[in-house]
Amino acid sequence: MKLISSRKWIVQEAAITDKIKEWLTANGGLEDQKITSPHEAWRIRYSDATFTFYKKGTLFVTDSNDGALVQAHDFIDSLVGSTFMAPTKEFLIGFDETGKGEVLGHLVLVGVMFPSAIFTELERVIGVADTKVKHTVEYWDELFRKIDFFKDQGLRFFIEKIPPWHVDRYNINKLLDLTYQRILLHFAVGADLKQCRIVLDDYGIGASLNRYLKSLENGGAEVIKTTKADETYLESRVASLIAKREQQKVMEAISKNPEFTLPRKSLGSGNAGDPDTLEWLKAWHASGKEWPWFVKRSFKTIQTIEGKVAPHKKVSPPINDHLLSKEFRSKFESGELNIKSLSVVCPSCGAVAKSAKLIPLGGVTTGLCTNCKKELHGLALTLRYYCGRLLPDSSIIARGFLSKDLEGARFFENFTVLLHPVTKQESDTPGGKKELERLGRFASIGRIKLEETASLLDPNTLNNISRDEAIQLGSAEHSAILELISKLF
Repeated sequence: MKLISSRKWIVQEAAITDKIKEWLTANGGLEDQKITSPHEAWRIRYSDATFTFYKKGTLFVTDSNDGALVQAHDFIDSLVGSTFMAPTKEFLIGFDETGKGEVLGHLVLVGVMFPSAIFTELERVIGVADTKVKHTVEYWDELFRKIDFFKDQGLRFFIEKIPPWHVDRYNINKLLDLTYQRILLHFAVGADLKQCRIVLDDYGIGASLNRYLKSLENGGAEVIKTTKADETYLESRVASLIAKREQQKVMEAISKNPEFTLPRKSLGSGNAGDPDTLEWLKAWHASGKEWPWFVKRSFKTIQTIEGKVAPHKKVSPPINDHLLSKEFRSKFESGELNIKSLSVVCPSCGAVAKSAKLIPLGGVTTGLCTNCKKELHGLALTLRYYCGRLLPDSSIIARGFLSKDLEGARFFENFTVLLHPVTKQESDTPGGKKELERLGRFASIGRIKLEETASLLDPNTLNNISRDEAIQLGSAEHSAILELISKLF
């Protein structure tokens, strides 16, 4: 990918078009005198890039390695303005998701926040990048690296996933609501949301998230719910590009896994309309094997291959809000993600506890009340979408609980697993290293997200008590579950 990305502008006024053309030629541009396309009005070669103006009013420039193109872009921006809606707040927050049309893989959700001060630079970097245009994984990786560069200038983003079997079973709007609200609560840490413009695609936003958004709006935030937000708002476009890269990385990892390879067949893009993907699905089904975990079995494509005619019925996700302490839920709904207030409430005996006993039951891991030992129905799904982050201590890593769960029961599927420096150092054992390798493989195919947390504390200088305190502090700082899994099995 070039230093300066390709761009396009909509120019409707002839006088402005003439000014752009005059500026380009006056600054060394050479006009092509042999225009053969009936759709082009003129074409000018400027350094190593080409500006083409189309008769319908679109000005397009190719990418470039010459920094001088920045001056040309800035001049055109001064006349035409941005392709996207100009910033109206100090900070911009955008959301988008990808994977709804893919029969393979997760539904990937991304939230992005950045200061309006970097709006122009960020727009210049992404150029005309569009998730609807097919590119290689290397293309998306390079684009992501350019976006990620802006972290030092205040850009933040969160990536979340809804797994294929949740897409198959549930009406997902409730899951989208909870996930987007949780991302907003993370953004609220260290930022004043009333100084933000918040843009979401209106997928059918539920009452709870709407109430929260309304409260933010009443407090001074600008909230925009619209269709095709990524075509109009830069913050949503950036979110969509990060989501696409994440989805493509997972597909690449799956396609390289020998377990899922078939002779002379390619997984393709994972989209239901991709001929390669369709051929792979047909060949896999013909082999008699059970569908792998990343196939969305509710899709019409799969139903047709299986010869089914009855429509696949979905249900509301069994998220049991009342399993979580009232204080935690109250804070969540009012705009605070406070993990210290999280406790589990048993609907059978009423006991309130900081932990639950997790056991394998009927092929899945389920939670039991530590007091009456009765099952806490829906605990995994509820914690996944209300919390979603897990900070294990070294005993959990050493005993291999997480990889064992992910191999079968999947209680912690799609959690973000945070590795604290203390935990990482204490896991520097044969068993700990092996578990971290297994978790790395699950992360590479999108089953979990694995992140290392930063800490100013040097693990080598801490005694045992201080180490425990450091991990507890990390749990609170990153709003990650710690105590809940301290009594596994």
